Amino acid sequence: MNPIREVVERWLAMPDQFDRFTRLLRGNGFLKTARILIGLMVFSMGVTVVGKRLGTASDQVSSIPLDLMIGVLALIGGLAYPVFTTTRNRSLQFVIASDVSIAIIVLTEADLDQRLLGSLVFGLMGTYIAFFHNMRAHLVHLLFSITIVVAACCGVFTEEPTTFFDTFGRILFAVSVISVVPFLTQIALILLSNDAQGSELDPLTDLLNRRGLARRTAELIRSKSGIGQSLLVVVIDIDNFKQFNDTFGHDVGDRVIIRTANRLTAWARADAAIARVGGDEFIVVQIMPLSDVGDLISRIHPAMNTPIVEPRSTTSIGIAIHNGSWLDSDAEEAGIDALHRLADSAMYESKRLGGNHVHTIVMTSP
Repeated sequence: MNPIREVVERWLAMPDQFDRFTRLLRGNGFLKTARILIGLMVFSMGVTVVGKRLGTASDQVSSIPLDLMIGVLALIGGLAYPVFTTTRNRSLQFVIASDVSIAIIVLTEADLDQRLLGSLVFGLMGTYIAFFHNMRAHLVHLLFSITIVVAACCGVFTEEPTTFFDTFGRILFAVSVISVVPFLTQIALILLSNDAQGSELDPLTDLLNRRGLARRTAELIRSKSGIGQSLLVVVIDIDNFKQFNDTFGHDVGDRVIIRTANRLTAWARADAAIARVGGDEFIVVQIMPLSDVGDLISRIHPAMNTPIVEPRSTTSIGIAIHNGSWLDSDAEEAGIDALHRLADSAMYESKRLGGNHVHTIVMTSP
């Protein structure tokens, strides 16, 4: 496949980044700061519009009410943005409202230089989209922005044809700022995201590593914990793995590890955190309704032993289950560590029984 086409298709297939980037900001303590800065940006735009239009000569009053309304709404929106919770849909509504407002201000401006200056604000919205949304939203925004810039400036070519090249150059500069800066931002974010994801993945199995497991577990607890939910920590260790390496070689050992990873992935729920945390050790963390736990546990032993493939491998499995109020408290990290230790002990009990066993420990808070 053409490399450029491959990049474009990957960009277009990117999921919306709002929830992910919001979690990243929240997890690093920057969400409130980011919301304040975005609100300040919107508020400053409102101040600029209101201040400019209030100073407009009275003989140009026809467009003032609409501009003033937009400016006042920007002032209110800037003050409200840090206060109210923003969802993905609200964020997209914010983008649409901002684009329409910028378009109205640009199209009603009499001076060409002021139109071009105002159109540069589209670049700020493009950068916002690059952080919080995806390429499809970005392309729609870009097409709309360029259309507005061309519509706002095309009359100059017929009214003052002698200034064609000067005007064309300024339009080209505005379009470049509107498009290039957000695109470069998105490219940088994709590269950083790929590096971050790579640092959280096990290179052999593409499962999470310890770092990725910690992050994903925290996400699971924040999003799914609550009344009627059970937290499972499962520790899996391949029986006699050293013997595989000594007898068949490391290539076969790697295939056994990959096979075990695939079986775990097929067994676990789609939203589970699955990690390889040692040479032959895996951990699965998942949260689910209490009523589903029994069925899931009953399926793990058959899942880890089928299909039968030579050289045959077995696993020792320890499961710790918790139904407790700590899932909704600030003690989640300590609770996870305690549950992990219990699951680890259960796994060693399976080893003591000769391997190829499942041992389960259930904890219930009063």
